Amino acid sequence: MSRVSCSNAPLGLVLLRAEWFDSVVALPALGEAVEADANQIRNALGTCVNLSQIWTVNSQESLEAACRQLRNSEVEGVILVFQVWAEDYYLAPFLSALGNRPLAIWCFQPWQKLPLSLSFLEVLRGSGWVGTFEGLGTLRNLKKAFFFTYGSPTQERVLAELSQFARVVGVYQGLRKARFGLLPYRNEQMQSTFVDEFRLLHEIGPQVEALSVYQLTEAAEAVEETEVEQFLTYLRQNIPIRGVSEPTLRRAARASLGLAHLALKRKIDVLSFNDIAEETHQRLGLRPALYPPLLWERNIHIGLEGDLGAATALFILQRLSGAGVFFAEFWVWDEAENLIIGGHAGPQNPQLADPGSLWISQDYEYAQTDATEGAHLQFVVRKGRVTLLQIRCTPGGWQAIAAQGSSLGGAPRIEGYPHIILRLDATVEAFLRRCAEVGTTQHFVLTFGDYRREVETLCEWLGIPLLWLG
Repeated sequence: MSRVSCSNAPLGLVLLRAEWFDSVVALPALGEAVEADANQIRNALGTCVNLSQIWTVNSQESLEAACRQLRNSEVEGVILVFQVWAEDYYLAPFLSALGNRPLAIWCFQPWQKLPLSLSFLEVLRGSGWVGTFEGLGTLRNLKKAFFFTYGSPTQERVLAELSQFARVVGVYQGLRKARFGLLPYRNEQMQSTFVDEFRLLHEIGPQVEALSVYQLTEAAEAVEETEVEQFLTYLRQNIPIRGVSEPTLRRAARASLGLAHLALKRKIDVLSFNDIAEETHQRLGLRPALYPPLLWERNIHIGLEGDLGAATALFILQRLSGAGVFFAEFWVWDEAENLIIGGHAGPQNPQLADPGSLWISQDYEYAQTDATEGAHLQFVVRKGRVTLLQIRCTPGGWQAIAAQGSSLGGAPRIEGYPHIILRLDATVEAFLRRCAEVGTTQHFVLTFGDYRREVETLCEWLGIPLLWLG
């Protein structure tokens, strides 16, 4: 189970140069300038990514050596810099050594502001564009997806984009190490959320472990009384509690801690919890719907209704943002105001709450039928820009839908559920009609921040068709 920040993914750097510069042009000053540029590239990258290994390729011999080392290297992605003009016959052997690891292409130029005139030496020093364009056609012919940036190592945009690349590499590789828990099974009421677990494993990466209500019950019973008391103290001190009896609150706290400890014990990254499974309510007398700090402290996250596609989207957005993720299905809209409102029952991360909106209620859905009235978090998601993502398994593969918008926060607009009041960048009409064109599930996940390029890049690498709305 990965617990490493995505930006710390170890990356390799390959500097491409034509052999011709040394064997034919053979200007010592050119060699010195090119080496100075190489040092500037290394130093700049060291400020924004975890640069693990560096290779300079400017001959057949150096290509073969780099490929041998790359095959056995633990780097998880590579930044390929066309530092000056370079032969594109380097690329096929390089891609073979790279394998399925992600690739970034940097079209390099030494200057952020171009000098008014360039000497012959400076023209050659700045010839990275020539090499890049020669290589781009070959890369596309070889059908290798890549991340692209261009410019000088002194440009903040370039370094920000390569930092984006590093984050996406971390998520891409993290998916192949991820462990999802399914408790206790997928939701049989919802056919559109069905995920083929073997396709998930072999095409995207996460391994799924089925967990039982019996295991959850055992985990809850094993929680030390002192930990239950500490959690209850935390709840009483930080969250208003209304309409929940003391015995029920204690029972809910133990059950929710049991959920967290079960995920921790089984080394789960995302626990896809089918919160409406009848067996859970029969055994526990309520739905575990509180959210112990243990979860975010140990980087464990909760998805709902046994939807493994949503769990995948949740993993992606959480690892990109390093923050909490909200699970939502949208219920109502206001077309004139371009507002949609949605949320979901079950354990939702209170770190996303608008200040003053967080409280604990009875469980509106199950208070009438469970052995207890339950204890459930209520809140409105705070203000800020958000990115939404949905991933679903279709008969032919995978499909993703993503969008951006603004969470408005403020007073609650609906009763009974944690919810978000959201103004999408797309219109309500466009959102509804485009979703109808491709088909969806009802589940989206969202987090604060702009992750459009990261999501687009990751979907390209994974071969997932993406519909971007807005």
